[in-house]
Amino acid sequence: MMNLMKAEIYKLSRNHTFWVLIGVVTGLSALLHCLVITDWWLLSGTEFDKAGLSELNALSAFTLLLYFNLIVSTLAAFYISTEFRHNGVIKNQMMSGNKRTNIFMAKYIVFSLGSFLVTVLIPLLTAIILVLLFGQGDILNVANLIYLGRAYSLFTLQLLSFTAIVLLIATLTEDSGKTIIFSLLLSIVMFAIEKFITAPFIKMLYEHTFFYQLSEVFTYTMTKDEMIQSILIGFLSLMVILLCGIFIFKRKEIQ
Repeated sequence: MMNLMKAEIYKLSRNHTFWVLIGVVTGLSALLHCLVITDWWLLSGTEFDKAGLSELNALSAFTLLLYFNLIVSTLAAFYISTEFRHNGVIKNQMMSGNKRTNIFMAKYIVFSLGSFLVTVLIPLLTAIILVLLFGQGDILNVANLIYLGRAYSLFTLQLLSFTAIVLLIATLTEDSGKTIIFSLLLSIVMFAIEKFITAPFIKMLYEHTFFYQLSEVFTYTMTKDEMIQSILIGFLSLMVILLCGIFIFKRKEIQ
C-alpha cells in the first residue's frame, strides 16, 4: 500500500494540471483577498463576517460547490481519468500483483490530498498571510481561530466524500471531458435542489447529505448537536461512497 501511495504521489507531483491549478488558485486567492482587505470588493453578510472575520470574506468564494467542483473535477480528469486510456498505467499496477482495493484507496488518498491542498489549504493560508501582512492580524484571536478550525475540519470531512464521488465518476467514465461534465452536472443539480425545490420531503433528504453540509459547516452559531450530525453525515457518506467505489473498481474491466 505504501509503495502504491508513493507512486501516486510521484505521479501527482509530475502532473502539469496539478501545478497549473496551484498557480491559478494561489493567484486568484491572493487577488480576491487583497481586494477585500483593501475595501475594493465590499463583500458582506457572509458567515465569516458574522464571526468578526470580515477581512477573510473572500474565503466564502472558495467554499462554493460550483467553484471547488470545477477545481476537483479538473484534477480528477487529468490525473485519474487519463490513466484509463491505452497507456497501461492501471493495467500495469494490477499485473504487478497489487490488490484492486489497495490501488483504488491509494488513488483516493493521494487525489484527496491534492484536492485539499488546492481547494482548502492554499486559499486559507493565503488569507492568513495577507491579513498578517496588511496588519490585520489582531482579528486572529483564540475565538476566531477556534471557529476556523471547527469550520474547516468539518468542511474537509465533507470534501472527502465529494472527492470520493468525483473519483467514482472518473473511474466510470474513463474520460477527462466526461468526468468534468458529469461532476458539474451533479453540482448544478444539487444547487438547483437547494435553491429552487420546496417539496418538504426532498428538502429533508437534501439537508441530510454532505452537499448541504459543505456550506452549513461554516455557520457561526453551529450547536454541538449540529456538529455531531455533520460528522455523522460526513463519515457515513464517505464510507458508503468508498465501498461503492471499491465494489465498482474491483469488477471493472480494464483494457
